[in-house]
Order: sequence, then structure tokens, then C-alpha cells
Amino acid sequence: MTYPIAHPNVMQRAKAVLELQPIFLDTETTGTGPTDRIIQLGIVDDSGNMLFESLVNPEMPIPSESSAVNGITDEMVKDAPVWTQIWSAVESVLKGRVIGIYNAEFDLRLLRQTNKAYGLPTSIESSQTFCVMKLFAAFYGEWNARNNGFKSQKLEFAGRFLQIPLPNSHDAIDDARLTAALTHAIADYQAK
Repeated sequence: MTYPIAHPNVMQRAKAVLELQPIFLDTETTGTGPTDRIIQLGIVDDSGNMLFESLVNPEMPIPSESSAVNGITDEMVKDAPVWTQIWSAVESVLKGRVIGIYNAEFDLRLLRQTNKAYGLPTSIESSQTFCVMKLFAAFYGEWNARNNGFKSQKLEFAGRFLQIPLPNSHDAIDDARLTAALTHAIADYQAK
């Protein structure tokens, strides 16, 4: 089979969400488990302009396996603000906005987990978000019979496939910019 399938409905969905002037968010974390926390957060507008970016001191050690992926070490975050110091600024950027996230389920869970660790309520609703990973999976069109759905692809693959000249660097602001550019690339795709 030739990819992408690039179904017109998927491209139309990308155009529709871009008409809502979404913002795009990415996180880097101490890990993927139920007690892990956010250690970097980046938010950009749909043109890739930075709206918020910060390292975060998680007040817990960053495992070496996580540092190997995102390059963020305990030393780098030791003087960074803790989550309670940045949450109100983050919340004011996100509140009432449509938010695009590559793997939205993961980042939303980590937002909630980090808030819960500090006793903060989470005002960001799943209904505000759309998952660019799922959007790209449907655009690319590789079927995963075992999961009865489109196969998810890594952000790095998606960016390379659509020839977006931005890195998937596992830096929150860079990956948020790549996610925004990816949404535009899907919306504007022209089959060759």
C-alpha cells in the first residue's frame, strides 16, 4: 500500500481545527508512570510563536533513562520554578483555548498528575484538546488490525515524512512547534 492515504476528511478536520486558532502544547517528564511529573512545558500559537516555556523542578530525581531521552538533568532543573510557581501562568494561557497535542492522552494525564501531586485542581478539559498523533495516524492511514484503528506514528517520523524542517528534539517548545507545523502540513497537503 502507498502512504499517505491522505483522506480528504482528515485534511478537512485539520483545516477545521486550525480555523479555531488553536495553541499547541508539549511536555517533557520524569517518566511515564503514575507518579511522574512534568519537567518542561512548551506552548506555542498556531504559527509556532512561543506563548510559554519553562523548565520545572519536579522536586524528585529525574531518572537517567528519562534524561537520556529528553536531555534534562537534575542539575538543569535545580533552580527552575516548581509547578506551583508556574501553574497559574500556564492555566491562563490554556484556559478557554483549543489545544493541539501530539499524544494528547499522555500530556493531559501528566498535567493532571502533576497538579494532583501539588494539590492543584485541573481546569483544562479533554474536550478542549485534539490529538495530533491520532490526526496524523488517520492521515497516514496505516491500519493496525490488532487495535482495530490507525497505527500511531512517532512525531519524528511524522515530521520527516511531511518534510517539515523542524527537529523532534524532545525539547517541549521545539516539539510543540513541530506539532503545529504538522497540523498545517496535513491541512495543506497536496498529493504529488
